[in-house]
Amino acid sequence: MKNKTDVLIIGGGIAGVSTLYHLTKMGLRDVMLTEKLELTSGSTWHAAGNLPHFSNSYNIMKLQQYSIDLYSRLQAETGQPVDHHQTGAVRLAHTQDRMDEFKRVAAMSDLAGLDLEIIDNDRLKEIYPFLDTTGLIGGLWDPADGHIDPTSVTNAMAAGARAAGATIVRHNPVESIEQQANGRWKVTTEKGVIDAGIIVNAAGFRCNEVAEMIGHRLPVCSMEHQFVVTDNVPELEERDTMLPMLRDPDVSYYLRQEGKGLILGPYEKGGIPWAIDGVPAAFGQELLQPSLDRIEEIMCTAMEQVSIIGNAGIKTTVNGPITYTPDGHPLIGPVHGYDNYFVCTGFNFGIVQGGGAGHFMAQWIVDGHPELDLFELDPRRFGSYADHEFSVAKGTEVYANEYQLGFPNEYAMRPAKRGQKQSPIYSRQAEKNAVFGAYFGWERASWFAPKGSEPMEQHSFRRGNWFDAVAAECKNVQNNVGVLDLSPFTKFEIEGEDAHRWLESFSPNRIPTEAGNIALAHPLTKDGGIAWEFSVTKLNDGRYYMMAPAAGELLIEDKLRTRLPKDGSIKLTNITQDYGTLVLAGPNSRKVLAKLTDSSLNNSDFPWFTGQEITIAGVPVRALRMNFVGELGWELHHPIEHQVALYDALMEAGKDVNIRDFGLRAMDSMRLEKGYSMWGHDLNVEFSILESNLSFFVKMDKGEFEGKSALVKEKSAGVKQKMVLIEVHSNDVDAASGMEPVYHNGKAVGQVSSGGYGHRCQKSLALAYIQTEYLDKELTVQILGTHYPVTPLKGAPYDAKGALLKSDN
Repeated sequence: MKNKTDVLIIGGGIAGVSTLYHLTKMGLRDVMLTEKLELTSGSTWHAAGNLPHFSNSYNIMKLQQYSIDLYSRLQAETGQPVDHHQTGAVRLAHTQDRMDEFKRVAAMSDLAGLDLEIIDNDRLKEIYPFLDTTGLIGGLWDPADGHIDPTSVTNAMAAGARAAGATIVRHNPVESIEQQANGRWKVTTEKGVIDAGIIVNAAGFRCNEVAEMIGHRLPVCSMEHQFVVTDNVPELEERDTMLPMLRDPDVSYYLRQEGKGLILGPYEKGGIPWAIDGVPAAFGQELLQPSLDRIEEIMCTAMEQVSIIGNAGIKTTVNGPITYTPDGHPLIGPVHGYDNYFVCTGFNFGIVQGGGAGHFMAQWIVDGHPELDLFELDPRRFGSYADHEFSVAKGTEVYANEYQLGFPNEYAMRPAKRGQKQSPIYSRQAEKNAVFGAYFGWERASWFAPKGSEPMEQHSFRRGNWFDAVAAECKNVQNNVGVLDLSPFTKFEIEGEDAHRWLESFSPNRIPTEAGNIALAHPLTKDGGIAWEFSVTKLNDGRYYMMAPAAGELLIEDKLRTRLPKDGSIKLTNITQDYGTLVLAGPNSRKVLAKLTDSSLNNSDFPWFTGQEITIAGVPVRALRMNFVGELGWELHHPIEHQVALYDALMEAGKDVNIRDFGLRAMDSMRLEKGYSMWGHDLNVEFSILESNLSFFVKMDKGEFEGKSALVKEKSAGVKQKMVLIEVHSNDVDAASGMEPVYHNGKAVGQVSSGGYGHRCQKSLALAYIQTEYLDKELTVQILGTHYPVTPLKGAPYDAKGALLKSDN
């Protein structure tokens, strides 16, 4: 066995083998994989092997599309059989909400170059003649769906990797892992010690055994999943072609042909977590004891819908463990706090995602980031709150909701393991009927339900029960004054004599040199894409106060940490938990603050987009005159222990001007009216800062910064697409889910990044990336199956010149 390698992958399931294969495709040859037993002996070997394109996430759809395209050519490339059956698949809709979901996903598929089709019951019956369509309103047809043999496709990628020079060592369990002073890893295995530059934890349901050797845990649990394989079905024995796959998400099962029989796989409520106290050491290529009573009800319903299921006996029941993360998406990317350590694990759809996962994992390792924005799969999307108990509870919840409708905000409002992080005024907001969602563990007020009504969101792809309440919140901010809790903001303090130069090295914008000045900056990838964003204020004592998106806390901390000078001359302190943030916004905000502070708040003494350290109601506050809603206002950053006192003082001082709370939905509505783009929705690595229409924040005449050379080339060649604010001419629906396609004469020429309704200007709005050559042509956007005319706007539809932000009233 070789004892030194550039990259060592731990785990020989489909994700690990795919990563090895794709590293060789990117030119790496000194790469190695070690497996405890045989390849595929974890969850891969007993997987059903289904290959759907369908996803409510565009980039997960793209990842799965990559896998399926790869598998279709893998046999020709490697000479290894993969047993790929492209049968097509139907999904059934019992409700209008489900049909709305299908229409949204079908539109996204158009952007991906796929051919998903909304079909009626007659077409359903034509495609699947054994289906009883009673109670259905239609369905979704994907002609390129199908299934594959998991072991064969994994072995084909292994053959391809070996042929390219990679090393695979089987029956070689890892015993210990230790990072050396030079950053390399000492990995002790049964067959010897391996010196690895980079390690990838792809150990499937044993991923936490590997993680614990390193010193951490991953938010992953295992769930029992059963599917039934039938004997031969007489009706299938008479057919020359395979039946398409069938999924009924409302009943919660999938059904596909296997030989001349069928596989029926339900996802039942009350799923069973497996091995929560640790995987038995001797557990290998094994199955668990079946428990058909758990899935009997779903099976009976399936037999009513597809009667031929009952025409054959049960040949076998497969019950095996599959991994689940708290949100049901895998973990692909770097691990917070470590260098040269990645994970590629936590798959509950591992076969259809394995090929793409290995592709993007290899890009992480070689290029520093994948070509797609895959933050939704980045392990750093979970914080320390996602402990073992949390992971088991949320994984169980995800399993029960495997086919849940992909409504906006639905996942954030699920009940399991809520209240992980709360700001001190949580109880105050709850008393005011706040409807909370959990984001990065934080309980955040999405909107405030009217008094006397249940604080519960009725999820929808259309305008729901929040619409009027959010309108009232926006109007109150516009006419009076409102308070928004943004305490989950990521916050850092940076100090050191060279702090300014250090910040300048990765900021395309100029960093303040004078106390009280503020800058907004967007660090870039080497290709000019937007990696993250932050605002930074210089404090009176020379330190810098940085704020960044709440969900990106761990990712951003890693990006800053890895850039720190080795000599310790720059000190970085994460104060996210130590400081709260209340936003006071509206035309009466100055009147409210004036009652609580002796500091002058007029324009000459406290200009827009500057900050001061002042005292408000006896509380020391870093007051920043800026906000994300486009009104006169301040962000009030304060020691968290003073939050309740500050909040109560603001509410008391604002009683006579009708001060009210507002939530994230209202903030989102108002920021769209100003055309303010948001990281994670509108801004990401896939689009350059020039395409994102943020050239104002790029100072090409300053010193070098990461990504600058790419921008020089792009500026010379010309920007081919640009983010613009568009008005959607619709009276009852908004582009609120994101990734709605923009068309010109039936051709997709752009995509929405975020959208919603602007209650102050009373327009349906969206931010969209559109090819520049089409910006002056007739355009439509497809929302839930209908095309609506759109108009690109030249400026913000609300206070275009920013007079309200800079008001001296």
